[in-house]
Amino acid sequence: MANTRQYTTLVSAGEVIEKTFTNKNTDPVLVSENTIVLAELAHIRPLLGEKFYAELKKEHNDGTLSVNNQEFMQYYLEDCLSWYVRFEVVNDIMSNISSSGVVHNIDEFSRIISEDTYNTFKQDTYRKAEIFANDMMDFLHSTDESGNYPTYESNKPNSMRDTYKNHGMIFYDSIYGYNGVDGCLNCGNPYLKGECNCNCIDC
Repeated sequence: MANTRQYTTLVSAGEVIEKTFTNKNTDPVLVSENTIVLAELAHIRPLLGEKFYAELKKEHNDGTLSVNNQEFMQYYLEDCLSWYVRFEVVNDIMSNISSSGVVHNIDEFSRIISEDTYNTFKQDTYRKAEIFANDMMDFLHSTDESGNYPTYESNKPNSMRDTYKNHGMIFYDSIYGYNGVDGCLNCGNPYLKGECNCNCIDC
């Protein structure tokens, strides 16, 4: 496996703020490089596969992006990754770890939202990231792009979906390393891509 950690991130903190934050004056320091790398590893690399991801990282770092890879980055990957970064960074922006434990970041002009509102906000952020991810993958798989991305086409990952629903619980992405239950616990029918494939009411 190539050492992709030595290369610059595929988007910058400033790009994430510009593309996904309502407040464009948000301090870029709040969007750390490690959080961007985390979003790449958890959400982008599983979709693109190790070799195509490594190719993009090296070309982006060296300033040698091919015409096709530049188009893919500019119109698809950057938007997708930026929303995944916002999904990962929102906890750190909302809260902080101090000697007193985990505390909320708040100033005199703000108020803390309810847990339900926060969960809705974060789910909506993930939903938007998924929309961009699906559009990105549709682009790569379109017949118009056949032959334009040989590294991806020759090294497609085994699974394009890493979100699983099992017995009412939703598990997001490969970051949690969850591979889904093999089959329905009630009737034994095999699951299809992590999704219930039977008519049992327990699934």
